[in-house]
Amino acid sequence: MPNRFLIVSASMGAGHDGAARELKQRLEADGHYVEVADFLEMAPFRLMHAVRWIYEAQLRFAPWSYQLTYKLWILLPFLYGPLVGVTSLGSRRRMKQAIDRVHPDVVVSTYCLSTLVLGRMRRKKWLRVPAVTFLTDFAVHPLCVHPGVDLTLAVSAQTATEALEQRAAAVAAPGPLVPNRFSSAGAERVDVRDRFGIPHDQTVALVVAGSWGVGEVIETVEELAAIDGVHPVTVCGKDETLRNELESRRIGTVIGWTNEMDALMGASDVIVENAGGLTCMEAFRVGVPVVTYRPIPGHGVDNARHMHAAGVNRFVESDEALAAVLKDLHPEGTARAEQVARATALFSGDAAADVVGLAGRGDTVVTPFRRPRVPRILQGAAVVALVAYVALTFGAQTATARGMGVAHAPKGSAQTVFVGVRLDGGQIGDATIAAAVKNLGATAIVDARTAERSGPAVDALSADGIDIANGGWGKGDRYRWNRARSDVARASSVIQRDAGERRTLFVPGRRIDGFDLMLSRNKHQRIVRADHILREGATIDAVHGAKVYIVDGRSQSPDELAGMLAAFEGRIQEQHLTSTSLSKLS
Repeated sequence: MPNRFLIVSASMGAGHDGAARELKQRLEADGHYVEVADFLEMAPFRLMHAVRWIYEAQLRFAPWSYQLTYKLWILLPFLYGPLVGVTSLGSRRRMKQAIDRVHPDVVVSTYCLSTLVLGRMRRKKWLRVPAVTFLTDFAVHPLCVHPGVDLTLAVSAQTATEALEQRAAAVAAPGPLVPNRFSSAGAERVDVRDRFGIPHDQTVALVVAGSWGVGEVIETVEELAAIDGVHPVTVCGKDETLRNELESRRIGTVIGWTNEMDALMGASDVIVENAGGLTCMEAFRVGVPVVTYRPIPGHGVDNARHMHAAGVNRFVESDEALAAVLKDLHPEGTARAEQVARATALFSGDAAADVVGLAGRGDTVVTPFRRPRVPRILQGAAVVALVAYVALTFGAQTATARGMGVAHAPKGSAQTVFVGVRLDGGQIGDATIAAAVKNLGATAIVDARTAERSGPAVDALSADGIDIANGGWGKGDRYRWNRARSDVARASSVIQRDAGERRTLFVPGRRIDGFDLMLSRNKHQRIVRADHILREGATIDAVHGAKVYIVDGRSQSPDELAGMLAAFEGRIQEQHLTSTSLSKLS
């Protein structure tokens, strides 16, 4: 007998929507009626679309802030209840409208926040038909589980066990929701390589960074290309900037948005990814080994560790290990066969069958509920606090990443490179380093703790005519206001005392937030944001004019740093550019 189903997803990347589409297709193939609703449309004033924008921008411009947000609910579990209440308060009426329209036998969620709303509706007996959630990731975040949900479906047995430990009412592990076409991928391997211009005589590493193309993709592609016999094929998703950048560098094969992921996976020897989402599940179905490298913060790192523990991927944390793992996963190796076998074994059931099994266990779909009256002043205070925090942290970081509020290269400086060299106490007193910095016309960046320990050496640099900038206090504070006050105000005073004059440049070794902008303006300091940071072992290729280069020499010996500065100076001269200090920025 046909049943009716409502699937609630969210366009927060391809993983949630991909699972919803596949579940819908399977249910409809068996004759059932299915509708898919977007949870982002259920909150008033398109608030959830703002959440989506913040989430994507966090991953692109301030990944550390997403890591903090992801961990917040683990570190502060008492916030779980208020979030469930607020999320339900803002979206449950439109959720009820969708349920009333479809009149489903079962409601399924593939997105964490809609799971929370459905779980609360079931627990309050507002929803009288079963609710199911499908976990699209290996790692189980606390916000993805609600004890009011009747059944939690997982992609692996380990994931199901973890969900049960996090108070899920009942669990099952039918495996990932992946279209059947991926199981037959690889049949036209030769034709696909010819069509995309992929060589046949090299190990093909398919690099995937989700539909948004976020993360350290360029660095990953460069490191793969540097491995002998490896040809990277990069799928950039919807990120045209990433695609243009890789095409300009002519590294491997570059592909934009494509509907032929199954064919590309079948034509590849290994998948290199950074999020652990839908791409991994599709690769498991194809039978291509997965390597997770440079994962994005939050769920990317968490998924990498959980998949590695299950033996279905390789979590690599260095470029040396990357080369070794690719060698270990060669087509004839037993390690490759064992990893692929464990991944293929995940597809042990059918989530659609589990969902259909709950149909007919409900009665009235939705009962009326009253919306509690929350004082408007509390709502307003909460909104103001949220906006203020976002503006002072993430908003300021996004603005400075786009060049707002920081020093700029003046007009007519297309042939000039602005250089700063970050030094520690072991390098400041070295005559060779001082000469190299002076030859470059560069700025010496010194933090306050180094200035306190090496005051005479800092004074000697200043007396020798070398420009000195405030590099911050030298040790971070977890409270942003205190950190900014130490880095901007206190550090400047200490360095001024040792260098003999007021420092007007602040060159932080971290991301900039709104507190830095406010204090710098108040203390008449200009913030310098690096366009390029050269650290130990960095390869100095093309140097671009009108850009800020910071050479971080703190982890190097004086001889090593002197060699890097000499090489950098030589590269600048080869390209007929000139170098100058950061104080020349406007």
